[in-house]
Amino acid sequence: MTRVISMIGQVRRDCDLIVFPEYCMGYPTEGLSRKFVEELAEPANGKFVTAAAEACKQSAVSVVLPIFEKDNAFVYNTAIVIRQGEVLGGYRKIHLFDALGYRESDMFRAGSTPVIFEVGGMKLGLVICYDIRFPELIRAEVNAGATAVIAPSGWVTGPLKEEQWQSLLMARAQENTSYMIGVGNANRAFIGRSVVIDPLGVKMMDLGQGDRVAFCELDDDRVSRARETLPVLKQAVATTYGSCVRI
Repeated sequence: MTRVISMIGQVRRDCDLIVFPEYCMGYPTEGLSRKFVEELAEPANGKFVTAAAEACKQSAVSVVLPIFEKDNAFVYNTAIVIRQGEVLGGYRKIHLFDALGYRESDMFRAGSTPVIFEVGGMKLGLVICYDIRFPELIRAEVNAGATAVIAPSGWVTGPLKEEQWQSLLMARAQENTSYMIGVGNANRAFIGRSVVIDPLGVKMMDLGQGDRVAFCELDDDRVSRARETLPVLKQAVATTYGSCVRI
């Protein structure tokens, strides 16, 4: 928590939004456990979010802050959105990582509601990590007005996992003509590799491995030009398909 608050306080004055990675409350060497998550979990108005909100107010900046959110008997993998000190709400991860030998559902309850929010006049969607494998979720946020979608992540290391991460983000950007912002946890269990993909699927920024910070400027006009050049959203809305026929 101390490091997160410190980083918010040190932000550049021309920065509108800071995005922290998934599991930024902590990730033990032996991997997540239900006990670890429940010991750190707190409500959306707990001390971590409250301290971050105060730091955001002081720095006049907005933040996407993933937490282990405790709500009654359940814990959610939630990305809280704070806009210049005001806690707007959060996105609870819908698609839990129950794959490749992992069981995120042993620790978290799944969310059910897509979320968009606005910072600096730009509408932003929000997903978490494994969600990027589900294009219909991101399309729902884009159809609701998002021109960029943020994905705080802890993308687990493994053979070709960096290629999967980048390919999925590039595909989501191209098929939605929207920015994709993937913010990767740099713990050694994960690939790190924070990237920003432009609305035509071209990589604008790549932080590589390691714990790094960078700034990237997004422009809604770039989205508009991409959507004029590649009108996939209009064509998708205008197209209806009949039932699939077996031949």
